[in-house]
Amino acid sequence: MPEIFPFPAIRPVKNKVCLVPTKDYESIPRIEVNRILKTNPFSFLNIIAGNYLQSLPAIRRYSAIKKRFNRFKKKRILIQDSMPFFYVLRITYPEGYSFTGIVGLALIEDYLKGKIKKHEKTLEKRVKVFSDYLKNVRIQSDPVLLTYDKHPLINGYIQTVTHQIPEYEFSTVEGVIYEMWPVSEFSIIQEISYAFKEVPEFYIADGHHRMESTARMQQTLMQNNPHHSGLESYNFVLSYFLPYQDLKIYSFNRGLKYLNGLTVKEFIKKLEEKFPLKKINKFMDPEPHTIIITTKEHLYKLNIPESYTKENMTDVEFLNELIFKGIIGIEDIRKDDRISYCEGKLHNKCLTRKIKKNECSVGFFLHPLRFEDIIKKANAGLTLPPKSTYIEPKFLTGLMIYEF
Repeated sequence: MPEIFPFPAIRPVKNKVCLVPTKDYESIPRIEVNRILKTNPFSFLNIIAGNYLQSLPAIRRYSAIKKRFNRFKKKRILIQDSMPFFYVLRITYPEGYSFTGIVGLALIEDYLKGKIKKHEKTLEKRVKVFSDYLKNVRIQSDPVLLTYDKHPLINGYIQTVTHQIPEYEFSTVEGVIYEMWPVSEFSIIQEISYAFKEVPEFYIADGHHRMESTARMQQTLMQNNPHHSGLESYNFVLSYFLPYQDLKIYSFNRGLKYLNGLTVKEFIKKLEEKFPLKKINKFMDPEPHTIIITTKEHLYKLNIPESYTKENMTDVEFLNELIFKGIIGIEDIRKDDRISYCEGKLHNKCLTRKIKKNECSVGFFLHPLRFEDIIKKANAGLTLPPKSTYIEPKFLTGLMIYEF
């Protein structure tokens, strides 16, 4: 069974908790990052994304980030709990749905032994960059979202904790509400740990790159430590544990920048020759085993032939293998910059905007996978292409930090 561990989180002081955490840095337009840097000296972006960092070589950049982080601690913008705790976190979206789970540490060894199961391939370039970052900066500020089959005993402990007044309660500008309860009572910490021992496996719902990067960093530090015991702080990964029944799953839609020398009309003709494709008058949400294709002029609906769905090929695998590879000649989607991605929650706005700006020639909209199908892949030791799913909840960077 995989294990879960408490830890002494570094986190914002209570009176600045609404000012420090930030959305994922890569998801924020640079113009917005610059605005936050100018107006909010307490934002975690001042540590990881200051303008002065952009021109520095990697090693100096990592050193500068660590110095900034230590300065936030010295000024007590960030404080550290004196003992290892679990943390119950509730995230409520403006639409009214919420997620309540536990923040703690998972063991990298459990990931390497297959007790924490993955379902997506990773992009090598991202893994290498983030692994180097972790090795030098030695902080984890974005947890991996680990999920499991709902367990009544764990749910009971969470309900007991959330009946109390939360330590944190604040809202982002987007209207997402965060509530956090530290679990400081030793007996409850033990009981939660024992309850999780009945969970047979964890699945990575979100954070495959963070998990793989952390594992690679751990392997490097382990090889360089002749006295490695497995108990060192670099053996753990910051995680948010949540039942998979509670997740919200969207697709990741895709855009193609270049068509391997084909015009858009030639590309559409090749699709028509190979697969059932028909022009449609207005955008519709894709059904299972259909792909909605958009160009500047037209919309199309592609029905995936039954012969492929019978082979348990997912829609995103069909798109990658039969269209991106079969027609465009993309051999490795993990390294090819002709593909861009848009989260499915944005509906058709993101890809439509990219096509209007000539950032993409063709866009592809997919039906989201069910997590039960993802589990089947993971249990079979199979993986899906990168960015096969866009999963909520999303954690704020810098809300809870693990220093190792």
